[in-house]
Amino acid sequence: MSEIYILGSGAMASALAKGLCDNYEVTIVARDITKNIISCSNIKIISYDEFNLEDKNIILAFKPYALDEVASKLSGKAKWIISVLANTSFEKLHIIQAQNYVKIMPNIAAKFKASATPYLMEKLLFNDEILALLNTFGKAFLLQNEKEFDIAMVLSGCAPAFLSLVAESLANAGVRNGLNNTLSYELTRSTFESFSALFNKEHPALIKEKICSPAGVTIKGIEALEKKAVRAAFFEAFLASMNK
Repeated sequence: MSEIYILGSGAMASALAKGLCDNYEVTIVARDITKNIISCSNIKIISYDEFNLEDKNIILAFKPYALDEVASKLSGKAKWIISVLANTSFEKLHIIQAQNYVKIMPNIAAKFKASATPYLMEKLLFNDEILALLNTFGKAFLLQNEKEFDIAMVLSGCAPAFLSLVAESLANAGVRNGLNNTLSYELTRSTFESFSALFNKEHPALIKEKICSPAGVTIKGIEALEKKAVRAAFFEAFLASMNK
């Protein structure tokens, strides 16, 4: 098994570790080695004092603001570095030495091997093994430049949180109108699964058109959403996240 070192111990680091641990030997490099990351036989935790970069495969999964601090603790030159640090250019990543750099933005569904993961490589070096690793998380999408990456990362990394708000709102509406909490959340979860199956085959506009019958109950709900400018709200949320 290849060895992968993940620098960071938060939610994203944990999700990536869980997604990788069936196929790789994963080492978490953390400031607090007592923190319970995840239980998996192929995952171990070490401190920065025990670690050097030399010829290792590295994933950076800490907060972007900590880049300079983490870099000051490291020595050696990595084989390759995969970064999940939002709004961090290749130029900034060069503060940590490596033969190649890759920017990615998975989502936490990586722990279920179901992430959508845009990626951008600085060089075509070790690309086959890097792509094999990214596909372990789910589906990987090659981008052409950093501008594309900044847009795609909102769809992959932020949109699940937006959709969580939609799911919670629908489930809460079910409770508001008389369903018990458990049933409402189970129905909402199953409805998202149903939508996913439809979306895999059809354009969302066509799905909506097929569900909405003349003067029916669905088109009334759509009208209410349009009056509240739901589309515009998603456009604004997307832009706010992209410009952070």
